[in-house]
Amino acid sequence: MSEAPELPEIDESLIHDKRLNRCVATTVVILSVSMALVNIKDGNIVQNMEQAQANRIDTWNEYQATRVKLHMEEIAAASGGAAAAKAQVETAKYQKESADLKQAAQAAQDDYDHNNYRDDQFDLSDGLASIALATTAIAALVELWGLLYFGWATGALSILFAVAGFAQLPIHPNMIIGWLT
Repeated sequence: MSEAPELPEIDESLIHDKRLNRCVATTVVILSVSMALVNIKDGNIVQNMEQAQANRIDTWNEYQATRVKLHMEEIAAASGGAAAAKAQVETAKYQKESADLKQAAQAAQDDYDHNNYRDDQFDLSDGLASIALATTAIAALVELWGLLYFGWATGALSILFAVAGFAQLPIHPNMIIGWLT
């Protein structure tokens, strides 16, 4: 029988590098997809915020105009005479209208605040994903698993805030957002 051919020795560091690079590549794909989805949703939320803000401003302007009309009718009602009865009817109409407008303006403000809360979640998710991508890329360059682990931890937080934004969960780091705004 002939001897088996001698196999070259495998450099263990090359296996280690390939495993690190595969982990980095997988991490980059997951974070990139997450960032793309977050960016789309965040853009839609910002559009909703702009619409809510426009509605709020328009409604408050209409409310103020109605309050001026109400005040003018109250003056006419106090003056007495034949116009006073008509002014009483108009006063009641403008009181109801102004109350409805005030409620609508407050609803638009509440809608804006709700969307702003979610926008903060998506903004934080995007920022954390950027940090995770940067540290993951550096981990591949310098071949340090520790940096990759840091990238994974940061990426996990990014995905947590993305999920919280999509699912409308009450996960909101007010201290970080306050510091960043």
